[in-house]
Amino acid sequence: MSRLFDSKLRSELYGELSELTFRFIGDLEKCMQCGKCVGNCPAASVTQYNSRRIIHSIKLGNIEDVIKSEELWSCFFCSSCYASCPKDINFPFTVAMLRYASLYAGYGWGYVKKLLPYALDYYRTGLTVLQDERNPNITRRRAKNSDTSGSMADVREKMGLSRERKVSDHALSEVQFISDVSGMTKILKELPHKKEKAPLSREELDRMLMMIDRNGKFAGFPEEDDNA
Repeated sequence: MSRLFDSKLRSELYGELSELTFRFIGDLEKCMQCGKCVGNCPAASVTQYNSRRIIHSIKLGNIEDVIKSEELWSCFFCSSCYASCPKDINFPFTVAMLRYASLYAGYGWGYVKKLLPYALDYYRTGLTVLQDERNPNITRRRAKNSDTSGSMADVREKMGLSRERKVSDHALSEVQFISDVSGMTKILKELPHKKEKAPLSREELDRMLMMIDRNGKFAGFPEEDDNA
């Protein structure tokens, strides 16, 4: 049984979360619990991640356990769930907003820090894949199908490509420019020194969920203390 169902349900939070996700979470009302999202999810095949279970838990109002759960950090936004959903539910967007809420509420920083080496490598090289060969089963399968040693370098060479994956200088400069102007570079520099903070109390969490602009719409999260 998932830990997402362990705590007391709070149905009133479902309405609040509608604002938190800019009303995208309203899509979850259309969920039929058919399970196509889970069946097509790479993360679900190797972890306990279960998008259908998360949707069900959110609809029951069990929001706090969702934003502090480990499951929330298993998604890598491949959008297979979105592509296979017969109701066209944009679940990856909901996951992104839930993670934002999780971090602001004081959860999740440990999971984010684990991804720092990959993010830094992407900034330095522009590559979203590792150069090292990590899976011997894939290497053996490649060798069988390509008449090479199975290493990606040998496969690339046989295809007439450079042995090493390399992003052009122009493309890399664009990646770094986007990272710089979006604030991601600043986050990457500060993340190793980010202090864990105690999770918000239930009352603080309730207040955090609702920042309303003059039109009565969700207006984003309060600014964080730079010294936090």
